Amino acid sequence: MNLLAAPSGPPDFFQPDPDDGNHFSGDRGDQTLDKIMFVTFFSFLGVAALMVILRVAVYLVRNRQRLSEDELMREEENQAYLELGSEEQELYFQSKEYLLTNPYLRGELALSQNLAIQERGIKAWEFIKDPMLTNNDVIVVNKTELNFLKDFECSVSTNLPMPQKNDVYYFECKMYHLPEDGITVSVGLGIKPYPWFRLPGRHSYTVSYDSDGHRRHAQPFPFTGTAPPFPQFAEGDVIGVGYRVRSGTVFFTRNGKKVSESKIGGHIRNFKIPDKGHLYPIIGANNMCSVHVNLGQMGFVFIEGNVKKWGFAPLEGNGPAPPAYNKFNADILLERSEIDESDISDRESDFPPDFWEVNDNDQDKYSYNAYGEVNSTDERITLDSIRNEHEDNETEEVDPPSPPPSYSDGNEVEANSPREEPETGAEATQEIAESTEAGETTEAREEDETTEHETEATEDHTEAENESEVTAEHSEGAETSDTHTSTSPNH
Repeated sequence: MNLLAAPSGPPDFFQPDPDDGNHFSGDRGDQTLDKIMFVTFFSFLGVAALMVILRVAVYLVRNRQRLSEDELMREEENQAYLELGSEEQELYFQSKEYLLTNPYLRGELALSQNLAIQERGIKAWEFIKDPMLTNNDVIVVNKTELNFLKDFECSVSTNLPMPQKNDVYYFECKMYHLPEDGITVSVGLGIKPYPWFRLPGRHSYTVSYDSDGHRRHAQPFPFTGTAPPFPQFAEGDVIGVGYRVRSGTVFFTRNGKKVSESKIGGHIRNFKIPDKGHLYPIIGANNMCSVHVNLGQMGFVFIEGNVKKWGFAPLEGNGPAPPAYNKFNADILLERSEIDESDISDRESDFPPDFWEVNDNDQDKYSYNAYGEVNSTDERITLDSIRNEHEDNETEEVDPPSPPPSYSDGNEVEANSPREEPETGAEATQEIAESTEAGETTEAREEDETTEHETEATEDHTEAENESEVTAEHSEGAETSDTHTSTSPNH
């Protein structure tokens, strides 16, 4: 036995021992893979089950909310039947139907609206009344001055919504004319379209500060047994409405001071319209009054609004400047024409007769002055043309038009004389015919009288000539006799 013989290779220390139970075999690897797949499968199954449970929970919560909303609506309708009068009930249900058939505006503003705001600034906002309201009901003056003229409820909102870019937006309303005979004026925010025959704050997604001192938030019912938490309006008061965009908080001011809302639970919070809905300033009244609204075009009475610039938009936009007065710009109306001057003969049917000849004459391109040139060659008939024609035709007498009748020749109508009623039909036709015949008879008489006067004048002229001839003969005879008398003594 050769103990010093070199080993054929390094010893295999990693060769598994068949008697050892801790070696990795193929069966143990398969079991590990099965465990991993089992854990993964049940993990996904648990996640899926959890998601299903969450969805079911959300569905149940939403269904519960819907049921609660339906219950609230039924309770509100029952309360309307119990507390509102017949007219108020009719207006209430008409408003609910109006809101269902006219969904509120939502989403981003149109491109034209954004351009109008950029170019015009705060001047882009104006109050526009509903087409159902006439000028006998409401008149909007200077875009923001509202004049309510009838004794029924109506409201007016702006054409553009309140912006959402800054943190706070604010506007004020001055009670320019407010009688004290039970008039209700509501100032607030709401959706659009809003029932034009209702005041703001009476339905969903609206809030208002009423002139009777109450704050309304989707509250159409009267307040009974509770004192108003806010001060009441008086003529000359300035009421402000502010809105914080992030928190949806609504606050009110009166004559430059914030109104305390601690008695009724603080400010209205989270007042946001779902699905990116817009909020609009809404002003309403139920009788004759006048309200002037300041959206930022003037300074606010509330000093904080002035300092922090809570207006809706800048005073001036970035639009082009208006044209200067007394300046004529060389505008080009048509820079290039499609008409080929060498091919006009083929297009004669496209133009009126003598089109080019008429346009070559410059006198028709300007307004005609009838008294500018007395010796004008224009063919239009004027007093100068009648006078020139009379000078050219001296043999023919042409009388100019007679002056209008004078009203001081005894034809004045007495103030106390009864007014004659106009005649119509056959009587008027007969009267016109009689007046026409009378006019023709009068003209004939005037012509006869003119002829007689001319004949008499001719006869008088002839007699005068004869008398002058006789007088001349007598004078010649007298001179002859005097001559004979003077020569007789010399003989």
